[in-house]
Amino acid sequence: MVKSKVLFQIACLYGGTFASSRPREHTRQLSSNDGLGSFVNPAVVVRPRYRYWLPDASVEPKYVAEDIAELGARGAGGIQFLNYYNYGGSSGSAATDWNIYGYGTPAYREVLKAALQAHKDNGLVMDFSMGPQSGQGVPAEPDNPGLAWDLVSYNATILNGIYSGQLPGWGRGDLVSVVTFAVYNATNKTDNPGGTFGSYFQRNYTEYVISEESLTEVTKLVQKDGSIVANVAPVDGAQYYLLYASYAQRSYARACVASSPNPQNILQNGSLAVDHFSETGARVTTKFLEEYILIDGIKELMMEVGNYIWEDSVEIPSYTYWTPALPRLFENEHNYLITKYLPLLAGNEGYISTPGGPVQFITDSSDTDAGVIADFRSTLSAGLSDYLLDLTNWTQQFLGLQFSQQVGYNLPVDMLQLIPDVDAPETETLGFSNRIDGYRQFCGPANLAGKSVISIELGADIIRTYIQTWGDILSEANRAFVAGVNQMSIHGATYSHEYANTTWPGYTSFQYLFSGQHSRHQPAWDVGYKQANDYLARVQFVLQSGAPKVDIVFWDKQTAQNSTIPSLYQSDDLVRKGYTYTYLSPENFEIDAAYVENGVLAPSRQQLKALIIRENDTMTTNGVKHLETYANAGLPIILSGGLPSTYASSDKDAIQSATETMKELLNLENVHQVQADIFSDILETIGINPRTQIDSNGTWYTIWTEFPNSDVHVFIYNEGSYSTGNITFATTGAPYLLNPWTGDQTPVVEYSSNDGKTTIPFALMSNETRIAHFSQSRPSKANFQILQSQKPMLGWVVDESSGEVWAKVTSTDGSKSLTLASGKTIKLSARAELSPSFTLSNWSVTVEQWLPPSDLSNVEIIANKSNVTTTISGSQLSSWSDLNLTTSSGIGYYTSSFTWSSQTNETGAYLVAPPVQQGIVGFLNGKELPGMDIANPNVDVTPFLVDGVNNVTLKTSTTLWDTLLPIWSDLRTGGGAPEFPAEAIGYGHSQNGIIGEVEIVPYQLVKVL
Repeated sequence: MVKSKVLFQIACLYGGTFASSRPREHTRQLSSNDGLGSFVNPAVVVRPRYRYWLPDASVEPKYVAEDIAELGARGAGGIQFLNYYNYGGSSGSAATDWNIYGYGTPAYREVLKAALQAHKDNGLVMDFSMGPQSGQGVPAEPDNPGLAWDLVSYNATILNGIYSGQLPGWGRGDLVSVVTFAVYNATNKTDNPGGTFGSYFQRNYTEYVISEESLTEVTKLVQKDGSIVANVAPVDGAQYYLLYASYAQRSYARACVASSPNPQNILQNGSLAVDHFSETGARVTTKFLEEYILIDGIKELMMEVGNYIWEDSVEIPSYTYWTPALPRLFENEHNYLITKYLPLLAGNEGYISTPGGPVQFITDSSDTDAGVIADFRSTLSAGLSDYLLDLTNWTQQFLGLQFSQQVGYNLPVDMLQLIPDVDAPETETLGFSNRIDGYRQFCGPANLAGKSVISIELGADIIRTYIQTWGDILSEANRAFVAGVNQMSIHGATYSHEYANTTWPGYTSFQYLFSGQHSRHQPAWDVGYKQANDYLARVQFVLQSGAPKVDIVFWDKQTAQNSTIPSLYQSDDLVRKGYTYTYLSPENFEIDAAYVENGVLAPSRQQLKALIIRENDTMTTNGVKHLETYANAGLPIILSGGLPSTYASSDKDAIQSATETMKELLNLENVHQVQADIFSDILETIGINPRTQIDSNGTWYTIWTEFPNSDVHVFIYNEGSYSTGNITFATTGAPYLLNPWTGDQTPVVEYSSNDGKTTIPFALMSNETRIAHFSQSRPSKANFQILQSQKPMLGWVVDESSGEVWAKVTSTDGSKSLTLASGKTIKLSARAELSPSFTLSNWSVTVEQWLPPSDLSNVEIIANKSNVTTTISGSQLSSWSDLNLTTSSGIGYYTSSFTWSSQTNETGAYLVAPPVQQGIVGFLNGKELPGMDIANPNVDVTPFLVDGVNNVTLKTSTTLWDTLLPIWSDLRTGGGAPEFPAEAIGYGHSQNGIIGEVEIVPYQLVKVL
């Protein structure tokens, strides 16, 4: 998770041998024993997991186990066990003695073992963060060569053409190089990204313009005592000359603060960030895990119930990242020495999420600057790859598990290049700003590499603590799903029992800054969590069981990846036409699956139909070689604007050769140079159609997956307001709709099919989803097929064994006509007049208020519950604030009734409620109704109807925000108050409860076939 130490005031203070080889591909194959369960009941491994904030090891192990069991009972697959420790101490001082309860202590192992045992006892799986805070480091000796390194520099002015004396900064680290150069000018500058928080990220620095030709390395002139005599030649226009000394030094960035001012062992000294650009750094972590964590039976339990060994996004503060072997690795890769050009790296090649350093050097040759920096970042990327591969292979070989990391962003590396290096790459909603396009960038390389799981840290929303709803979470999940993400790791569950200096409603991470404090203290715990988790699990089952197919790929070479991932394609034209698209770095073309066959890129993976390159893209010389191969193999390539002129290389000869190759490619019929920056019309013109052609008045997203048995599943998401339309799927087979809220699978009756395509009408509420399934094992029967009706039917009943079909006809359907596949037209006529739909009225509304306990330090109590009951004579239900319950959170019980007779003309009925933001659970005559989509709560209640009076009860839940608002300033976690006062957050009171009318829609079953 990306958290700026400036904006969020959580300063990041931390900040056995295995062969490194490409990790195995983990493409799951669907079979009877694949361990994924079924759509109706997905296995725990595909259920959502919750990041679980462990305050420290002072907590009661039995209560940790209870928290885990409660999550499992509500549909979670387990937890991501995160050793929070006040975010390594940067989010507040320790409230307990970490000499006793710190990471790696016996007390810690007791808690970890209890957590693992709880997963075993409850049939769950656990992800484990491999260190405190974000897993960036572990306890280690201060002189360990595998700790994180910085490149630091010192300079001195050269007078009268000669420098004689000791090097500036001598003794501050391991000398890397000494360079002299001429300075043309120096200018004080300010970079401000603008926006609400621009001032927090503002950078004030001095920019030096130097002579590229004057750069001279004089390292060999340095004597053993650090003295040097160096001469410089005069340069026309130079104002002065500098001697610049660069040193490598351990940064001692911390993953967790020391627990003692006078540490007696490595555990008391906290945790130090490790070198993330070498195998050496990875082995500091694995050695510690083997010696201090995975002992006393923990390794065996971890192998039994563990899922991923996991690391968060790299957040190690530095102006310039380094690793001791970098000069040698750089020379091997690029055939020249980096040491001469180290001034060009000053202040900008470290942790990207914070402002750069106070100085920046640029030469009078911009080509040299860009090329050298790109080459440095390439070598740094290779170093991070070594780190990731070593951890991946250790995890597989030592534990038999898989390794997961939030890969590549925040860093001066190519994120897309590195994603394939871990078993389960993880993205996040915070750093990616919940942008679908950003998730597409992340998923492309993972899909190409055959990763079966792409996870996301879901719901880390700034300043949404205790106010984030399930509506928010599911909207974020759906946006991730349509890009290709298929595993939710929800941010985050929390230890829900007594902790030092902590008030009700319990331990709250990040000083009440980030959303997702999921625990038994949430009113939705039993009114929403199970239903939402089941929804997520069923969607994940579908997406993980198949292989995604994507229409179009964009070229995307980034030498450094910002912490906030921008959208690279701004237009919605592709989405509106139904095209799916993704991104690949040219570095991904080295993956075995990246070949062209029959004009299709990656035929064994995404089956990409065309590649788009834009004029402002960054090219690579090796990438152009692959491009030439692809073009000659028939892949359609669209070049937008002029030929790209930016190359991530300093090799001018290779760049010239690549430029000539690009010009030659324009002669091929399948290479199209266009003057356009939107592409749907161009794709249609050259005969490339989407797998899902969309014709609607809304914004619908789709993702297409194919199972090993050739069945196709398409997840559909409506992001906008209520909309209708048709989707034409480039497949045939028996069509079904899968309901992820209930697990139901129902045949589609109303559709058309021709030329190998199937068209189905849809009507979708805002944030509503569908899953279409095309079965190849159950071929469609022509007599099921109804080509067209005047408007969508309420529903259908199909007897697949007999082929009989009934329509659910309402009073508003009148003399609706249906056209069958045979061409025959059928007029629907009910047997007799039907009752119209009606709204329920005469409501009794009981609000179970979840209020603070009289003693705020009493965390064990779930809430001080108090009921308030009122009656509403009419049908219109309104917010709790209209009931004078503005400061109340809790559960609403809505009770009404209606009369039903089986002797009337109606066969059955639907119950339809307004959308809700948290949970909703329905009961009819005391029996719980099937799960309802909170975006469109409706359910066929026919099986639950009785003659006479039918009693309806709807339960709906809220967040805890309204109850906490009056006491916000009194809340404490480990003694720390909320980061921002409630009035600064500015949300005010929520609109809680059911708002609108609840309707009963009678219908009659009319036989069609």
